[in-house]
Amino acid sequence: MKEAMDPGAPSPVAEGIVGEALREVEGLLPPGIVLGTDPEAPLAAPEGPLDSLGIVNLVAAAEEAAAHHGSGPLGLMEALSLPLEESPFRTVGTLQAWVEAALAGKG
Repeated sequence: MKEAMDPGAPSPVAEGIVGEALREVEGLLPPGIVLGTDPEAPLAAPEGPLDSLGIVNLVAAAEEAAAHHGSGPLGLMEALSLPLEESPFRTVGTLQAWVEAALAGKG
């Protein structure tokens, strides 16, 4: 019997894209700095470990991961100009939600 997917949970594809991007960016960070994978884990400074260059690297990595998964552009470059309260880079979960919405819009 199949289990119902939590309607608030990202799809496996969205999780895969974000996970791949996080692993790539984490490899660029100084030793000891770890990016969490929990949906509540912060990404952008000041709460998170990523400064502006880290966020740009995350955008590039996520767009590349989306291409690997057969998706078109996610529109994350446009998100760079959003205020922090609306930014998909606040937490892992907000980034997963943005990717999920972008994938749904590809219909």
